[in-house]
Parts: sequence; structure tokens; C-alpha cells
Amino acid sequence: MRLQALLIVSIMLTSCAPSPEGAIFSVATYNAYCLFDGIGDGDEFEGFRKADGYSEAVYDERIRNLAVMLGREVDADVIILEEVESEIVLMDLLERGLGRKGYRYYGLASDGSDAVNVGFVSRIGPISSHIHSFEGERPMLELTFLIPGGLVTVFGVHLRSRLETGSEDIRRGQLEHLKALIAEHDDSFVIVAGDFNLDPRRPDEPMSEYPDALSAGTVIPVSADPGRVGIGVMYSPLLDQDIALSPPGTYFYDDAWHIYDSIIMGKDAIDGNALEFESIGIVSSFSLLDPLSRPLRFDPSTGRGFSDHLPVIATFRHPD
Repeated sequence: MRLQALLIVSIMLTSCAPSPEGAIFSVATYNAYCLFDGIGDGDEFEGFRKADGYSEAVYDERIRNLAVMLGREVDADVIILEEVESEIVLMDLLERGLGRKGYRYYGLASDGSDAVNVGFVSRIGPISSHIHSFEGERPMLELTFLIPGGLVTVFGVHLRSRLETGSEDIRRGQLEHLKALIAEHDDSFVIVAGDFNLDPRRPDEPMSEYPDALSAGTVIPVSADPGRVGIGVMYSPLLDQDIALSPPGTYFYDDAWHIYDSIIMGKDAIDGNALEFESIGIVSSFSLLDPLSRPLRFDPSTGRGFSDHLPVIATFRHPD
């Protein structure tokens, strides 16, 4: 593993907004779908090159619309973003509207090996930040915040796409590295947010629901049952059948909904002490959906849409 410090940039901007509904702390994750900046570097995906019509004007309009949507619909203290090309994108999000919602900090976890990366924007300045790089895998983001109730460590992840050859082994390797990183913080409040590119409701996934789906191939077992959460088992509230999800997933593919995007957490989130998990939801406002109520991904030719994924937001509150 190669560990490096993450450069956190703070922009001095006016205004500040509280967490949703007064919650002490809130975290969101959103795969922003091929969020390339307006500079042609030659490694952009097909459809997002200048020759394809992805101009600076198209990018500027896209980033303004995205900043407005995130500030209005997501509005979390920390937003983990996947598929971000560069720090330019994050800076532009703040300058085009998120700054007026109180977001001042941003950073990108990139080792230069991928065209799209994990980044974040935040209202709160991390007291520490790192990039965890592993050969052949996308880097992971680690942020630690000091908030009322103590220290909170947030990992931002984006596992390999299921469409890539050999991606199953890569995702398993990424989860094995994530598991080791989580174990290093077993005495603190840990949250993992990102696009896992797997649905833990399937028993053959390396992150699957405990105990019914536990198998030799499971790397990180998760559960929505607080009684089963503990050392080695993470809490995944999106799996709670008592929580009505509308729509029933974050990503629609092959005529089915999947929970690929998620926020999981350690046992400290449900132990009744200090900071506690309060709520989770999938953001599915009208502007994010197509006429069939599926995620409306951004179309460079029309400038319409946002992403083929939907955001997830979780809130936490002190039990007092």
C-alpha cells in the first residue's frame, strides 16, 4: 500500500447552512457519472471529448446544474463523489453554487492512474486526510472529522465496475484492503460511503448480508440487524426491510434495481453512546429521474440529466 497525504483545499466563502433538519452530522455519496472538466486531456471517455461536443460551455452548464441540485437535494455536511476527473471539478462546484450553501473544503483521491476518481466537498474541515493507493485498484479516500460527540472517520470508495474484465477479483481485493483499514480504527466511529458496484443482498458478493448470505467468499459481512453488528460485521441500514426505499435501489441495470451505492458504518453508530445513526435515504427527486422513474444520466448532446446512479444520504445525531 502507498499512503499519501491528501491536499485539502479551503475556499473562503460566505454563508453557512446547518445539517439537514438540525442533525449533528450528515454524510452523502453520489456517483456523478463521468464528471470530466472542460479541459481536453486525451484520456476522457467516449462521448466526453471535445470532438464529441463536450465543450467548456456544456461543462459549465452541467456543473452549475449539479451544484444547484447537490445544494438543494443532498445538502449533507460531507458529500463523497465518485467519477470525478480533477480538482477543477470540485473547485467549480463550490464556486458555482455550493459555496453559498456553506461548503468550503474539497479534495481528490487520485494517484494519476485513472481518468475518474473519488473526491469530496465538505462544510467541515477534516483534521486529517489520506489517500490509500493499492496497485491495480482505485485509491481510497480517508477523512477524519472532529465533531460534537468525538472523532469520525469517513472512507470514500469506488469499487471497480462490473463491466470490466476481471473486476470481481479487483473488487474483492479492494474490500480486503478496506477491511484492513477499518480494523485500524476499531476504537473510533467509522463510516464508509461510496459506489461498491455490488449488491449485498446477493449471497455471492464479497460484501454480503450476514448471517444468511455468509460464505467463504465474503470479505465484509453487513447487516441491518443491530444485534448482529459487531467486530467484523458492519451496519448497513439500507438493508433494513422496515425502511421504505423509493425507488428500491440506487442503480437500474438489466431491468432491475440494485443497491450499488451505500453508506455502511461500525457498531459505534448504534451502541447508544455519543454520535448515533438516525436516518438514511435514497434521493430521488423529479429532476434526477427519467419518465420511467429511473436515474436520468447526463447526456452531453442535450445537456440534460445528472447520473445513472442516485445519491444516498445518512444523518447522525447525539442521543441527548
